Amino acid sequence: MAGTTENSSIVRFGLYEVDLQARELRKSGIRIKLQDQPFQILVSLLERPGEIVNREDLQKRLWPADTFVDFDLSLNSAVKKLRQALNDDSDNPRFIETLYRRGYRFIGPVNGASKTNGTALSEPSPLPSEVSSSAATPVKAAEAAAVPRRSALRGRRLLVAAGVVAVFAVAMAFRFVPSRSIRALGYTQITHDGRLKGGIVTDGQRLYFFELQEEHFVAAQVSAGGGDTVVVPAPFRNVGIGDIAPDGSALLLANMKEIDVSPALWSLPLPAGAPRRIGSMSPNAATFSPDGTQIVFARGSVIYVAKNDGTEVRKIATANGRVTGVPSSRGGIVTGIRFSPDGQRLRFAVTEPGTASQYLWEMQRDGSGLHQLLPGWNQSASLCCGNWTRDGRYYIFQNSALGKNNVWVLPEKRYWFSPDPEPVQLTNGPLQFGFPVPSQDGKKVFMVGSQPRAELLRFDPKLGWVSYLGGASAIDLAFSRDGQWVAYVSMPDFTLWRSRIDGSEPMQLSSSSLYTELPRWSPDGKQIVFMGRTEKTNFRAYVVSANGGDLRELISGSQVGFDPGWTSDGKSILLSLIDPSSASGHGSLLPSAMDGTISTLDLATNTITNLPGSENYFSPRPSPSGKLIAALTRNSDRLVLFDPATQRWSDLTTPPFGPIGYPTWSHDGQYIYFDTMFGQDPGIFRVRAADRKLEKVASLEGVQRFQANFGPWSGLAPDDSPLVARDNSNQEIYGLDWEAP
Repeated sequence: MAGTTENSSIVRFGLYEVDLQARELRKSGIRIKLQDQPFQILVSLLERPGEIVNREDLQKRLWPADTFVDFDLSLNSAVKKLRQALNDDSDNPRFIETLYRRGYRFIGPVNGASKTNGTALSEPSPLPSEVSSSAATPVKAAEAAAVPRRSALRGRRLLVAAGVVAVFAVAMAFRFVPSRSIRALGYTQITHDGRLKGGIVTDGQRLYFFELQEEHFVAAQVSAGGGDTVVVPAPFRNVGIGDIAPDGSALLLANMKEIDVSPALWSLPLPAGAPRRIGSMSPNAATFSPDGTQIVFARGSVIYVAKNDGTEVRKIATANGRVTGVPSSRGGIVTGIRFSPDGQRLRFAVTEPGTASQYLWEMQRDGSGLHQLLPGWNQSASLCCGNWTRDGRYYIFQNSALGKNNVWVLPEKRYWFSPDPEPVQLTNGPLQFGFPVPSQDGKKVFMVGSQPRAELLRFDPKLGWVSYLGGASAIDLAFSRDGQWVAYVSMPDFTLWRSRIDGSEPMQLSSSSLYTELPRWSPDGKQIVFMGRTEKTNFRAYVVSANGGDLRELISGSQVGFDPGWTSDGKSILLSLIDPSSASGHGSLLPSAMDGTISTLDLATNTITNLPGSENYFSPRPSPSGKLIAALTRNSDRLVLFDPATQRWSDLTTPPFGPIGYPTWSHDGQYIYFDTMFGQDPGIFRVRAADRKLEKVASLEGVQRFQANFGPWSGLAPDDSPLVARDNSNQEIYGLDWEAP
């Protein structure tokens, strides 16, 4: 593929392009009239795609310091004109997202001057343009004639030596001569429905993937050239996709019938046919061999091979947990298994026990030669979800680092004398990209691109679900007892903020390097406890002043204090004390998959006391009066209640509900509200603590909820009206044109 020279002042997004030198906006080559101030706003956003540009910075750029104008009104007017020029919608934006009281962000994919289109991502070092003059000085003819004749034998020896030197020189030339760079050329949007997606596979003509539709994961398909998404009928409610047969005749499907339980494996004939269960295997990853006769799958950390009908199962390897060089008694969790095109090697991701970090590993198809791929490279990243190009020359994978997901390419080593190749970055925002799959001709890489965005909704008994707090992009709202302050997790950066309930006096309480969730106010409104994790650590419990300052980690050592909440007197914190190294075989890092207990942490003495009989429970919720404690069973199918006075547990609900999420006490302490995730009857329910009376408060059918680390969030407003976060992420599949040596 030959590269083209691009005008470095041109920035493209969608059908639009901006000429920074001519100060023009064009759509499909046609100039669009745009006034100076809206144009300057557009340039400001394109200079920092995917980042928040606050209103104060825009004000300084548009108006001198001594200008007297209603800045808010004028800025809103200029942004409105810009949106009109781009045919953009503030409620469902494609390009310009409004962040309530903070600023704006450009969320569309950008190609051009500021980012990647036509720009080499890894420039080779130039060779010297000329040799030194002394090396190029010719030998004079008289001097050459004076050299005595050597024997024929010595001449032959010199000839052999010269040949060896020549071969070595050629080898070194191959080693150091720069090759054409790997680079991205441009994007094509394939899907247009905005839903949560993943697990892409292709038969060359169509893409198959799983997609979230109305609280259920369905199998779906779309033309590789783009078009409408069509559901692929499957015999179960929640579907995961493992692989596609090499001849495109069948999909490997997982029946995701329960959260945190390894799914049953099925084969679904294409384009139509009756699905069949494949043996009794329940893997967390599976793939076809290149000839389609075998399936390699993983159960936890153990890797097996079987015939494609599920028979003749035998173990071939175990991921031994030495991911970062620290031995573990439990192996890592294997995901994303793929064969090399020649069928000789297997690559997969291993999740380190006790953390969310993933690393790439490789072995021969018989399980020998197990070793970590790219050891020591980019230690702050998690690597996963890789696929080879069909010619086997490149391995394309997802790299998650510093809160961003991008796609990278690892060239395969071609010669024994070649250096070990280094990965090359293929995408660089502003969207987050993952689940990369090369097209069969190798000219495109299909991937999921997303800009995470949540919209707050409140349930009104008369109107149904309506926008709340201006539809702010946030989750995990927690209100102070006086109802005047709110703490929340901002999307898409998962940072912790607090503000007054009207949005005034906002303050960021955590750094951008910390993912946060589950904040809760202390009874006196002075502190906030929450969960946080970095790229390389599991979630841990922290407490911070409501006025900002240093974070204090509550539980030190290997154990994790999960889902913390305050006791009614504010002197202690209730939490689930779990052991990450006890993650069960199917590999979840949630507390429901780990050994643990509910404990009380005394903040004054830093002592921990376990609640009796709480070994199978987590997510404690003390009532406002402190007289009762609600919790979830380990598999989230029941709510239970602990009475400190009698030291006894009792059931609040009975199955079947499906997984229960986010139990929350009403402010008067009479009811516990909760939601049902992925169940047959998704909704918000409440149960009265006094007599166990159960009521359905609101239906969640048709509400596509935002999926965070611990599932879709729900909560209560100060008046006890239910709150959820709708997913407005506009997640789509894109086809990336690229070139490589």
